[in-house]
Amino acid sequence: MRRVRIGIDVGGTFTKAVAVDALSFELIGQAVVPTTHGADEGVAAGVVAALHRLLERYTIAPEEVALVAHSTTQAVNALLEGDTATVGILGMGRGDDVLEAARRTRVDTITLAPGKVLRTLHLFIDTTHGLPPETAQAAVARLVDQGAQAIVASEAFSVEDPRHEQTVLAVAAEMGIPAVAAHQLTGAYGLEVRTVTAAINAALLPRMLETAILVEESLRRSGLHAPLMVMRGDGGLADIETMRQRPILTLFSGPSASLAGALLAGHVVFAAFLEVGGTSSNISLIRHGMPTLQHVRVMSHPTCVQALDVRVQGVAGGSMIRLGTRGPQDVGPRSAHIAGLPYACFDPRLADAGQLRIETVAPTPGDPDDYAALADGEGNRWALTLTCAANALGLVPPNAYARGDRPAAQRAFQVLGHHWGIPGEEAARRVLNRAADRVAEAILLLVREYQVPRDRLVLVGGGGGAGALVPAVAERLEAPYRLVPHAEVISSLGDALASVREVVERPRGTGENAQELARAARAAAVRAGAAPDSISVTVEQDEERGVIRAVATGHAALMAPAQAARLSPQEAQRIAAEGLGVAVERLQQVVNSDTFHVFRAPRRWLRGPRLAVVDVRGAVRTCSGNAQVLAGTPSQVLQQVTEALAGNILWRELPDVQLLVDGQWIHVSQPEATNSQLLDTLRTMLESLDEQEVIAIVGG
Repeated sequence: MRRVRIGIDVGGTFTKAVAVDALSFELIGQAVVPTTHGADEGVAAGVVAALHRLLERYTIAPEEVALVAHSTTQAVNALLEGDTATVGILGMGRGDDVLEAARRTRVDTITLAPGKVLRTLHLFIDTTHGLPPETAQAAVARLVDQGAQAIVASEAFSVEDPRHEQTVLAVAAEMGIPAVAAHQLTGAYGLEVRTVTAAINAALLPRMLETAILVEESLRRSGLHAPLMVMRGDGGLADIETMRQRPILTLFSGPSASLAGALLAGHVVFAAFLEVGGTSSNISLIRHGMPTLQHVRVMSHPTCVQALDVRVQGVAGGSMIRLGTRGPQDVGPRSAHIAGLPYACFDPRLADAGQLRIETVAPTPGDPDDYAALADGEGNRWALTLTCAANALGLVPPNAYARGDRPAAQRAFQVLGHHWGIPGEEAARRVLNRAADRVAEAILLLVREYQVPRDRLVLVGGGGGAGALVPAVAERLEAPYRLVPHAEVISSLGDALASVREVVERPRGTGENAQELARAARAAAVRAGAAPDSISVTVEQDEERGVIRAVATGHAALMAPAQAARLSPQEAQRIAAEGLGVAVERLQQVVNSDTFHVFRAPRRWLRGPRLAVVDVRGAVRTCSGNAQVLAGTPSQVLQQVTEALAGNILWRELPDVQLLVDGQWIHVSQPEATNSQLLDTLRTMLESLDEQEVIAIVGG
């Protein structure tokens, strides 16, 4: 029996579903339905409708479905629209921290968007002498009586001792009130930012819980008993319980799904990913084979949640043209979809139509009445869009989703050019340049911010409008480009094929070593649905937030891990060469394990040899010159590192030490540590290991 993975992306306009063969990763089919914002069941109705259409159209039996994963704009839309619950914050503190904890857990009103706010209520309990369940119950009941629809439990230093927050959660569950504890969202110190993060999360709980329940129940009624997963904003999947408990993690899940699909479509080291929809475009970076992440901000409020660093531009395939005197005043932000007009380039009849003229329209009430529309003498109107301009110039690649009828597009722009007093081709060029310049400028800003080398930058396009905009932007950047296969459903493909991802954080200095943290992250990934044999863990330090973070990724358990896409040594060598900027044949492989490939680039001028580490999924970590690779049992590696630190005079300061062990990448070094402190940390980690092989990279 075949195994099928289903991915469903809930967009602002359409809900798209795809079916993918779980072993070959080949696309079986796709289905699209309008997103059901106005239905009684909300967007869940569209998810189920798209799924049923997919199963029926491609004769997929319920028992063949191994996994259903979906991404959604629901969390973002809820914040933008102010569709949030009133949150009751139960702050707690002990001893000398009581006054400060009371102040820092009172966050008052949180601004979400212009004119939209999240309302909070506050109650504080001194927990110096404990928290009896009846006291917690009375406090929750009081907040509910005041209008709270969801509860936050936030106590000073709960990342070290969460007992009192857990008591509040248990009481709220008994009372049937949605609740979240601050320690569930981050292991970082910083009571105020933890409380704000938890409050935003709690505000999303009632609506997201409702959606999760509706989707799950609908799937079960359809005879589907496959695991139901949700896309996180950092590009990984988690089980539906994440959506129930931590909906804030789904912020930006739509763009993350698209980027996950792009990464799976082909390994790239440095790239700008441009997802072009109908109304807006999302820009994100791939650096060393990994997406760039940042901590989510809700207006002026920082949170503890990491998500894809996405820059949104209000220009895309359906963007309409605002008329200027002799050229476009602007392109977008309104689109043909919002105006309810068809694209001119998708109506071949226009090529031979009779009298046509330019009219101006206001796409929605309150918009300026200067958007261009093409009209005939019978009351028909068409939108002149960015996609029409690209088709008129013949720049849309063959077989691209945005490919239209070029003669129709040329006729439309001849009419617009006549209106401006210029040739039609020049009119189309001015429109396309206006849009491409804006997007190229946003990409360059990201490239400078993340220090991505321009000479190795590739532009990768996805989304239905990619064929119209990406070639023009690539031309402005003088960069190569490619469109991902099935670009119009790339977000749904990302949902279907992405890996499970879980993050565990702890404050530095709490005594929990990196190996223990890695085990906790691995266990969390297994609970979230990852196959144990497929999991790899990276341990890193976040200096800004004072935490040590373990990130575990793995394939969903029913994916057949043995068939999961793993890089061959040759593919890994090609990616390493791109990361280091050298020819493939100049690399020497120094480590070839089940999880990591390590390559050395030769010495160049005054620079020492450099290393590139590539994991089995194509993520790249590069190390600068003078790095040494040491291998052996834990005791042997400890001895080798000790000797290297004592005898090597090439490092001007204490070098980085990184361990590759049991599918984990562990960053050992600590800022401002001494030689002996570094060795003590390393000894603690290595002594907890069995006698398996350990690889240490010292330097870089």
